[in-house]
Amino acid sequence: MIKEEYRVAGEKLEAASRLLREKDIDAWLILNREASDPSLPLLIGTTSIHEAAVVLKPDGEHLILASESDRGNFENGGLFAEVIPYGQSFEEELTALIDRLAPRKLALNFSLHDHLCDGLTVGQYQVLEKAVGRERLLGIEVSSEELLKEIRSVKTPAELERIRRAIAFAEEIFAEVAAKASVGMTEKELGAMYVEGMKARGVTNGHERPFDPPMVNIVRAGMSHRKPGDTRIVPGDIVIMDMCVRYRDYCSDVARTMYFLKPDETSAPADVQHAFDTAILAIDASIECIAAGKRGYEVDAAGRQAIEAGGYPTIRHSVGHQVGRQCHDGGTRLGPPSKPDSGGIVKVGEVYAIEPTVLQDDGLPCILVEENVFITEAGPELLSRRQLELITIPFR
Repeated sequence: MIKEEYRVAGEKLEAASRLLREKDIDAWLILNREASDPSLPLLIGTTSIHEAAVVLKPDGEHLILASESDRGNFENGGLFAEVIPYGQSFEEELTALIDRLAPRKLALNFSLHDHLCDGLTVGQYQVLEKAVGRERLLGIEVSSEELLKEIRSVKTPAELERIRRAIAFAEEIFAEVAAKASVGMTEKELGAMYVEGMKARGVTNGHERPFDPPMVNIVRAGMSHRKPGDTRIVPGDIVIMDMCVRYRDYCSDVARTMYFLKPDETSAPADVQHAFDTAILAIDASIECIAAGKRGYEVDAAGRQAIEAGGYPTIRHSVGHQVGRQCHDGGTRLGPPSKPDSGGIVKVGEVYAIEPTVLQDDGLPCILVEENVFITEAGPELLSRRQLELITIPFR
């Protein structure tokens, strides 16, 4: 019986079996050591320390060849019909397992463009080649990229529930930071307040270091993916916070823009307001365009055209991307045709961050507002609470 903590993995393995049947693939083999394959936590809720061979099957009777010391970890989840311990030679046991399965088509985790689908290392491939035989392997191997992209992209109910919570936490923490933000604070100080909010709620960020601060950019100090610096806020500054919260392995990706009023101002100046309004119109256009069946570049074009129509340079990055276990979760990208994966098709069940951005140089107004949407049969469902007005912080 599958335990509650392995609920997502159980849902993902059901999807894997269905896709294997649809594509007439006999087995999906995932070789792993020292957490080398990024797909395993998604598919089975854990990973291995020693060499392991995970075999996913169309009939749901999944197998794993594992070391004696890793064995208990895999038996604990209740996901496998059989956990096969190996002794001195993993390679010999792998040969016996492949001979037993005798697959006509064997899916392997390799990809030219998506790092999340490219978990099979060169060394592990050579081990497999030796176990199976070069000519035989070349005759049966196929890429699992299409399978893995769909499994990662199309969210299960349990995954969507976690993403919703992550978004809610990000918005709560930002509201607390915005209420305390004032002229004279540094980017680092704003970031530190956000980190305290994460710690208070028992959540982390979506990056390698769990309590790194979010991206906090005073626009005149430079717009880029960088850590907060020591620049202090002065009246008239635009401050952007791009925030990722990870809750139970799933992320949000929300960004908000603030303007710090000068002593004699009651609202932002016209150039700042126009930049903000343009970004909001571009988000409107992107959300109106996105739907199941659309190509990623079609959605990108809608947001990009709105930015250009406002009189601003074209977007330097993509209009959007998928969100899931990572902020940038692979799969279809909402980007221009020149970008890999922008020709992918938007599907029901996917979650996207929408972020058409006003980016300018030489200290001119830049605006980043980022929202998260879930794709349903009826169209996009907004998961974040939209920022429709520029947040103005009074001089104090």
